Amino acid sequence: MIVIPKWFAGFSLCFLLACDAEVSQPEFVEEPGEPVDLSSYFITPTLCSDSEGPTCASLRLGDTHLTTTSPAQGKLFACVAGNAGAPGSDPARITWIDWAAGTWNLLAKPFLPAGSFSPQSGSVSVSEIGGIRSITVNNLPVDGKIGDWPMTQYAMLSAIDRNPGVPAATNVTFNIPISPVVSVTPSCTSLGAIGVTLNGVVLYNAVDARGNDAVAHEIVDEFGGHPAMSAYHYHYLPERLDSAPMSDGHSGLVGYIRDGFGLYGYDGEGGVELTNADLDECHGHDHSPLGYHYHATIEYPYTIGCYRGDPESAFFSSASAFEDKVSNIPQEVKTEPARAFLRGMIAHHQQALDMVALVRRSTYGRDIREIAVRMQIAQAEEIKLMQSWLNGDVILDGDVEAVSGDQDRLMPGMLSEERMAKLRAAQGEDFDRLFLQSMIEHHEGAIEMVRVFLERFGSLGDTIVLDWFLDHIKAEQGIEVARMSRILARLQ
Repeated sequence: MIVIPKWFAGFSLCFLLACDAEVSQPEFVEEPGEPVDLSSYFITPTLCSDSEGPTCASLRLGDTHLTTTSPAQGKLFACVAGNAGAPGSDPARITWIDWAAGTWNLLAKPFLPAGSFSPQSGSVSVSEIGGIRSITVNNLPVDGKIGDWPMTQYAMLSAIDRNPGVPAATNVTFNIPISPVVSVTPSCTSLGAIGVTLNGVVLYNAVDARGNDAVAHEIVDEFGGHPAMSAYHYHYLPERLDSAPMSDGHSGLVGYIRDGFGLYGYDGEGGVELTNADLDECHGHDHSPLGYHYHATIEYPYTIGCYRGDPESAFFSSASAFEDKVSNIPQEVKTEPARAFLRGMIAHHQQALDMVALVRRSTYGRDIREIAVRMQIAQAEEIKLMQSWLNGDVILDGDVEAVSGDQDRLMPGMLSEERMAKLRAAQGEDFDRLFLQSMIEHHEGAIEMVRVFLERFGSLGDTIVLDWFLDHIKAEQGIEVARMSRILARLQ
């Protein structure tokens, strides 16, 4: 279980993938395309100074190596794709990416330098109780290495990446299995925290909100991190954290991934720097005495490509067994409007799962089946999240009353029993068209529920992870609506 309290306005899609929304373009004296000397912001990592590993001046750009279908070596297997329309860095001002070749030059990319910014000290604590390893951090670096945020002080950098965030301390607790088990089938990486470093900073996967290579596109500080709003995080492993090798030269443990397996640094046995070719599709390997574990590399996807273990057993393990033993267990949602919204959204999601369950027997369409797999993962995971926030107050089957208090109608986008019956009876292309039409309407209804709730209440509560959830629904369901609309257009 990952417990993430009051900072997840930062765990919004923008927090999750470190994008920044609705910020004004800073003043800048140069027009896009004019030469700008960024050399004072360049760094030369030690990893780039030897002949081992990938060539830092020509790293593979990860933009085209995100997949939502199945894991593959060197790719990021994500539960949802990026949103091409999301905010992010300005491609017209990026000089270190060779778009035609699909490569980028780490040595010619600017990094925010160190300066006077000095937040409170970072912290990390690790305890083991009943088969669960609990790691609590305040999401600031324990070693104190952090850039001179906010980046708005640096006009040239802000013109490239309009990130106004300022890192701030927030306690985060990861409850992960001490003895994780390798799953038969790897699972996709969901949005948000994929793990945590022992330096006290949360790890995100390799992509930004657009689904592009975040390390290549976004400006981070020279110590490897950047904030989304106040939430500082890494998209790759800062090499200074790989400083305590084992006796045979193998990198030491630098953190843990959400499924419980350890993340180790850049070197394998004998102290040889690893590449994607040395690792499996999840960016790890298995050898004695460590067993299965992940490794960092300087090439995309940087930390993990998928979950080799089961992140759900860790993420959704009940907090009740630890309430008297582990600090920072989040309080359940207590405000009635927020609880009503969550109960209603669980019912809304459950009908989507009921619709998805019809796909296997009703169609042979590959596109429809792929959509069903994504929805099954995403909607089931979100139901578990909402149930955990309700602290056991699980909605009863058939409870489809509107969260607004108007109990005379279904919530927006939900299908009546008559329409569900028609969907159950349809087959082949007739099913495909009806499924897509119904699910588009269903997703748009969920987005409308969020809009109405925000209009009336402004927020789900003082735990900002809940506010992330509202942003996440809008983003994820909007992406799926666009995808389904394209498929439906081909069937018309």
